[in-house]
Amino acid sequence: MKNTRDFFPRTAPILAALMLLAAAPAMPADPATAGPQFNGKGELTRPEDYRSWVFLNTALGLTYGPNRPPAGAPQVFTSVFVNPKAYAQFQKSGQWPDGTIFALEVRPALAATSALEGALTQGPRRALEVAVRDSSRYPDGGWSYFSFDPPRETPGAFQDRAAPFPRTASCYACHQQHGAVQWTFTQFYADAFERAKQLGTVNKDYDPARRIEEAGH
Repeated sequence: MKNTRDFFPRTAPILAALMLLAAAPAMPADPATAGPQFNGKGELTRPEDYRSWVFLNTALGLTYGPNRPPAGAPQVFTSVFVNPKAYAQFQKSGQWPDGTIFALEVRPALAATSALEGALTQGPRRALEVAVRDSSRYPDGGWSYFSFDPPRETPGAFQDRAAPFPRTASCYACHQQHGAVQWTFTQFYADAFERAKQLGTVNKDYDPARRIEEAGH
């Protein structure tokens, strides 16, 4: 049997390297292949890297449901991102394919005290909602919607997983009635909407003069 004093000096570097690997943070997913990830219960895993995806739009005051500020309160920013693989296919076809995942985050509008008069900047993230297209998983329309919003008592604790909204939720009818391309509000994403018009994929019954009704989840 070898002397333990001979053994440990040789194995110490290997053990140290293994400990460093275990402590290292997980590598972010490759944006080019990013897509929805589900567990066995059909719950969607929160996409952590969505800000490395394709940016579609930022709007002020374009919120509805529980994230809409009460009357007289400051408006909030919403920003929308989509996974690059889906966007690349959309550029070719004008349709959002299966595997599309939109991430919509909500942030308060803050007055920038050191900037120009009236300037507003985004504050900390308050809400995160996601839309997924999967026609085999959701055959009655192809889309489902999720909320990772944190509980009111712990504002920064976003949910790790989320179940889809029930099919009776008003967001389904709202998207179906008011979406310009499939069940999506592509009309608010200037470059994507222009591409859809070029390829002739805007819904035939889409009416830009029709206002989106107040809807909640």
